Amino acid sequence: MLVDLHTHSTFSDGRYTPTQLVKMAAAADIKLLAITDHDSVNGMEEAMQAAQVVPNAPQIVNGVEMGSQAGEYSVHILGYNIDIHNEKLLAKIQEMRHARETRLHRMLDKIDALGYHITVEDCDPKNRAVGRPHVAKALVAAGYFQSVDEAFEVLLKRGRPGYEPQPKLSPEEAVSLLHEAGGIAVLAHPAEIENLNLVNTLLTNIAFDGLEVYHPSADEKMQQYFAQLAAKYKLLTSGGSDFHGVEGRFPEQLGVFKVDSDKVSIIQTMVK
Repeated sequence: MLVDLHTHSTFSDGRYTPTQLVKMAAAADIKLLAITDHDSVNGMEEAMQAAQVVPNAPQIVNGVEMGSQAGEYSVHILGYNIDIHNEKLLAKIQEMRHARETRLHRMLDKIDALGYHITVEDCDPKNRAVGRPHVAKALVAAGYFQSVDEAFEVLLKRGRPGYEPQPKLSPEEAVSLLHEAGGIAVLAHPAEIENLNLVNTLLTNIAFDGLEVYHPSADEKMQQYFAQLAAKYKLLTSGGSDFHGVEGRFPEQLGVFKVDSDKVSIIQTMVK
C-alpha cells in the first residue's frame, strides 16, 4: 500500500489545492495522504470533504509542518493526528503566520532597495504561509531570474543580500504544541539539517515520537542510517515526498516518490 505523509497545498507553498492533491493521490493509488502545510491547517477541511466524493480517495491524515530554529539550523517538525481546532495551536499558528507577513514586508523592502521591484500581491499571500519560495516565484515571473533556485542562490538564501531571518519556535516548543493538540511529533527530513550531530542531539533531548526516514533528500544509504537511528531512539518511522508541485523540484508529480506502508511504522497510529 502506497502512502504519502508529507505534502503541501495552496494553503502554504504548494501549487495545488487540497482537492487537487486528493484527486492526484487517488490517481496514483496512494491510500493514506497527509497534507502538511507550513504553519497552517486551513486546508484540512477541504481535503476531508474532497475525500468523501473523489473515487478511490485516500484516507486523509490531519497534518501540519511547524518551522523551528535550533541555533543556526532550521528544524522542521511534522505533526500528525492533531486536533485542528485546538485553540492554543491555532493561536500560535496565527502568530507565526503574522510573523511571516512582517518578514515578507521586510524582505521586499530589502530587495526593492537592490533594484528588484515586486509587490506583496505578486507573492500571492492570501490564505498562505508566505515565505521565500513565494518571493522567488514572483521574481521569476517578473523576469529577474530564470528559476526559483537562481533567485535563492543570488538573493534569498542565508547570507545573501535579500535574506531576512524568520522568527521561529524552538523545537521543544513546537513538539510541546503538537502534543498538547493530541498529535504525533516527527522530525522532518533530517538530511536537510546537514548536521548529524544536531539530529542526534535533538532526538536525545526532545520528546519526538517519530523520524521521517524516507524523504527525497535522503539517498538509500541515508535512509538506512535514519532507520537505524529511529530504532536506536525507539521512534516511529515516517516518510513522504514533500510534494509541492513546483517545476524543477523533485518530485514534480505526486506518486513519483513512492513510500510503501510496510516501511513506515507510524501508519499503525493512523489507519482506521
